[in-house]
Amino acid sequence: MVNPDVAARKVASATARLADVDEILERGRPAFLTDIKHRDLATFYLFLAIQDCLDLASHWVSDAGWQPPSGAAEAFDCLADHEAIDRELANAMRGATGLRNRIAHGYVSVDHGRLFEEYGEGSAALKRFLGLAAEAAGL
Repeated sequence: MVNPDVAARKVASATARLADVDEILERGRPAFLTDIKHRDLATFYLFLAIQDCLDLASHWVSDAGWQPPSGAAEAFDCLADHEAIDRELANAMRGATGLRNRIAHGYVSVDHGRLFEEYGEGSAALKRFLGLAAEAAGL
């Protein structure tokens, strides 16, 4: 079980950030790629949403009393190992963690065209994870 107070805060924060990204991306690919200020803002909001998911996964593992993972992304594997989430979602969340790391260590390595193209599928995984965490917390 996930602490309901922590889960509520993290789910609300990540959901709001993803809504902000959605709003920016709705302007279309050309606008996203050419408006550097909004592109970077959307990328940063996505970073924050992924970070909220990472934090939530770590809290979930800790609150359940499971062995702490060796790294942030491994928290999703731990959740899958305990059947809290499925392996496909764990893999998608590990991929999101990789993107978060590329954003954190410099925008140069982020392919914004690819981010735009893959955002729909990626955000669906983030939203699915948030829903499962909320359900586990009894929200």
